[in-house]
Amino acid sequence: MEDKKMSYPYQDRFEQYLVRKMLALTTITSYRHDLNDFFNYLRHFNFNYQEKPSVNLLQESDIRDYLSMLLIKRSAKYSTYNKVLSHLNRYFEYLFHENLIRSLPTLTLTGKQNFKPLIDSLNWSDKLESLLANNDLSFYTRLTLLLCAHFYPINEFLQPNFYTVLKKEKLNNFESNFMLQFHTFIQPLQQKQNTADIFLKQRFDPLSPQLTSPALHKYLKSDEPKCDFLLGPQKLYQNAVCQYLANHQHASDNELILKLRLTPPSLNYYRQLNWRFKDSKEKFD
Repeated sequence: MEDKKMSYPYQDRFEQYLVRKMLALTTITSYRHDLNDFFNYLRHFNFNYQEKPSVNLLQESDIRDYLSMLLIKRSAKYSTYNKVLSHLNRYFEYLFHENLIRSLPTLTLTGKQNFKPLIDSLNWSDKLESLLANNDLSFYTRLTLLLCAHFYPINEFLQPNFYTVLKKEKLNNFESNFMLQFHTFIQPLQQKQNTADIFLKQRFDPLSPQLTSPALHKYLKSDEPKCDFLLGPQKLYQNAVCQYLANHQHASDNELILKLRLTPPSLNYYRQLNWRFKDSKEKFD
């Protein structure tokens, strides 16, 4: 049930999620502005929403109608259009993951002008062996690539004691060889910080020695020019999952859930995302 007191449905929950993602206050304010504007438009001009004001009933056509209005009636620039679409997409993805809606109304919508399909980096995990052997990349970048290729998201592998999970992971020869090199690199830091964790700060911090997400992003951003694809951990993880789904189309749901460590709703989400990758590839080939 939507909270009618909110300026837009599930506002408190969504904005708390943005805070947990460490977004800047100005960014969260921008989300609030765009989502308020979208739902105000629905309340005034969308007959179906006026009859049944439920976010769960919104369809792609409702989103398209609003975005078209931005371009035609408000003469919005493509950069504004893309920003609003990005905000709507993240909002609906959050609702989908929380089982508050049953489908993604923004799934097939793409940005304007310089939109670059995500398919470009979908197969990065096929290059994992050469990436792990690339000494120009930092150890933290290479470990991130290894973990994303094994379907661990960043919010999991940056947690304290994740090393106990990694010990149980089956690694092939080149992955094991890299981990031997990594342990040589990390051991002095583990002794310094008095912990067996694997993502650690360089400076001594007895209370919270683990590397933060923003700090890891700095390593990845520095290494990005050395790769031919983006190194955002979320995108790396998504693309690895989608690549696996594309290569194992005949696997059962139970097999995929076990291999990818997904819930059934999340598996459904990544299948829909994979269709989006496929559609984007067909459009740009």
